[in-house]
Amino acid sequence: MTATLDTRLNKVQFTVLDTETTGVNLDDGHEIIEIGMVHYSEGEISDSFETLLRPASPQTAEALAVHKIAPESLKDSPSFADMADRIIDFIGETVIVAHNRNFDMTFIDTSLRRIGRPALGNWSIDTLLLSHELWPNFSCHCLRCLGPGLKLGESGTHRALDDVFATTALLKKTIEDLSQLGKDTLRDLHPVRRDYTWETGDLTRKIRQTVRCAISKGKLLEISLYDKDECNYYRITIHPLQLEENILHGHIPGETGDREIPIYNIITIAPVDGTEAL
Repeated sequence: MTATLDTRLNKVQFTVLDTETTGVNLDDGHEIIEIGMVHYSEGEISDSFETLLRPASPQTAEALAVHKIAPESLKDSPSFADMADRIIDFIGETVIVAHNRNFDMTFIDTSLRRIGRPALGNWSIDTLLLSHELWPNFSCHCLRCLGPGLKLGESGTHRALDDVFATTALLKKTIEDLSQLGKDTLRDLHPVRRDYTWETGDLTRKIRQTVRCAISKGKLLEISLYDKDECNYYRITIHPLQLEENILHGHIPGETGDREIPIYNIITIAPVDGTEAL
């Protein structure tokens, strides 16, 4: 059953997923090297999927230090193109769940476009943003901190399926806490339908549009960022000065010098005047 915004959460079919990649910058051709997924509904995991994927280019040293997937273990693995049908079939029409949705969905949709396939277009939710909404007093919202902080029993390891299990535990806790507030429909998880394809998709286009509009009107922007490697989710207010080659150049009030922010690190962005965030 395809979920609508009014579908009760105990009736929603979720696919919780996570990816590991050769790096974080799609401008440099970075690719998915591992994907893990589970089906989750009514408080239970019913099925799982996990595979390594052979990239066309080497990993960065930074990525290898995070997930520790040895290059030699990928040599005989299938490519993304080889596994695309199985990945698409597993997800089907379910609601996608990810911790830092922008990262995983941008890599998945871009990988599909690279092989001539359409972006997924499913409803998707982000447990990172939901955790910040429900537990704002946490200093860090990565899985490794939320797991013990919320006594989830899972905290992730920077391997795809382990992080999926941790995200699923977080999703379960999120749904339980929302239900105590009388919130029990898909709408309450703030889902979106979006084409995440890098450069040409909805997300990249809207970020650029918001930045350029703020520059032209001289407005400050509030941006939330997530540094996966440094286990850090944070917000800044910035005076945008220039957008060049997917890098936002701007000045943070109270700081000396300017800051350069890759737009692929941006999770939410909105003018400080209170306009709804992306």
